Amino acid sequence: MQAEENEVFDLDGGPALSAPSPMRILVATEYLPPFVSGIANRCKNLVRGYRQHGHTVTTYGPPGSDCDVQVVSIVNPFYDQQRMFLLPPFMLMLQCLNPFAEVPFDIAHIVGPLAFPFVFVVPLLRMRGVRIYVSYHVFLEFYKEKYFKDNQLLGSFLEGLFILFYFIPLVYFADVVGVPSKTADYCVFRYSKRIHYMRSGLDTAVFVPTEDNHFPSEDDYLNPSTPPPPLPIPESLKPFLGTTAHPSTPLTSRQTKLIHQLHTQNTIQKPSSASGSVTSPVLLYVGRLAVEKNCEFLIRALEHPCLSTARLILVGDGPARASLEAVAREVVGAERVYSAAAGTNHPHVNVSNGKVASHPTARVLFAGMVHNEEVIRGYYAAADVFVSASASETFGFTVAEALACGTPSVMVRSGAFRSVYRMIDGWMFEEGDVEDYVGRVGRVVMDGLLARRVSRRVAVRQFGVMGAVNDLLKTYDMCIRSDFWEENGIKKGGSDAAKALASTRPSFHTKQE
Repeated sequence: MQAEENEVFDLDGGPALSAPSPMRILVATEYLPPFVSGIANRCKNLVRGYRQHGHTVTTYGPPGSDCDVQVVSIVNPFYDQQRMFLLPPFMLMLQCLNPFAEVPFDIAHIVGPLAFPFVFVVPLLRMRGVRIYVSYHVFLEFYKEKYFKDNQLLGSFLEGLFILFYFIPLVYFADVVGVPSKTADYCVFRYSKRIHYMRSGLDTAVFVPTEDNHFPSEDDYLNPSTPPPPLPIPESLKPFLGTTAHPSTPLTSRQTKLIHQLHTQNTIQKPSSASGSVTSPVLLYVGRLAVEKNCEFLIRALEHPCLSTARLILVGDGPARASLEAVAREVVGAERVYSAAAGTNHPHVNVSNGKVASHPTARVLFAGMVHNEEVIRGYYAAADVFVSASASETFGFTVAEALACGTPSVMVRSGAFRSVYRMIDGWMFEEGDVEDYVGRVGRVVMDGLLARRVSRRVAVRQFGVMGAVNDLLKTYDMCIRSDFWEENGIKKGGSDAAKALASTRPSFHTKQE
């Protein structure tokens, strides 16, 4: 559901809140390293940032993850690379029920989906005065459409069970519900009291370009007092910046300012050619191999004459891997498909360190699951273009990671991409349109080093981890200071509440009475 009609408060111009006092934070999440996902990376970066700010953080996670307290879990039946909570943490529940025992938390951050057993813990925490922040990172409506389009009745029934027995009980006790973007399920906007639009939380010190493509001046954006020189407009972005801007992607004042800073003309020379042949780019996808990610579109696009020599690397694993390998063999031929997950090997292919050696035939490479961030960074930085055809994203963390590595991203103009990455709308293609997709890839590759510089600058300016950490810490502080809501007239929302929030930093939507 696109919440374009809702009031959003993106208030960089308001007075800064005072720095939060040291807090005791509980983070309950099924997504932590070494499990690989955008949510896991976000949680890891946030927890590390909280601790760097002097806050005490206790993480509850599944066995095998980098957590402080293990919660009884089972393998996720829909994705065997991920675990899900089975039982609530009983010691924590007993601690909450014991009136003589201190509950050592000021606020609990519950990361969904799913963390289902914490539905039984949240009321107890709230009873003991612990404030609740719930973040919700899934677009359930898309999954319903994708997996139950032939059985809408069953899909609606399961959705009703999910909302009734999971979502409503969870958010009922929440002070704030956080979502990564305006692409969220209708139940978020219907049942949540207050909605917070979260920032990204990307570590731009880890995800960096290669030495050959590293642009130190771009990192000056980390220090707003010394802005880097402006860049010329990449050809691939000119239609978006001109009079033909896509009508469904209006810009906020901050994004308009960013684009002006990015693209104001100066004396920097545009490179005459890309780092590789326009017809032979190395395309990269990083993420779960599942039906809803639409990786089949990326593979079948290799049949287009303009991509007849392009190579596509898919990093990740998932339930659709076998079927995607079959599609790849159909499209480019079995001898041109490499699959690390399937145990195949070839002396001329090296995907272990994020690089693909020159090879006369391999065009589709399945690198399998990669847990090491340095290796993943190598894949991003070595690619010409990052590509994604997934319309199910609520943020698209891998896009931000690619941009941070200086790799321009061509993505579908749908879901969260349309709103989160609207400043690079010119790199988006219409869903299902192969000609549009191929054209965007070609134009981005033609922009060469300039597109890579723009990518890095957008990532550092928009998606840095410290901005996300500070944003959430201030939101936690508002929740803990229960008088804050009343002092500012913020109870369950309404126009007065919306006006009161205009003096605060974080971005909120308040539910109308």
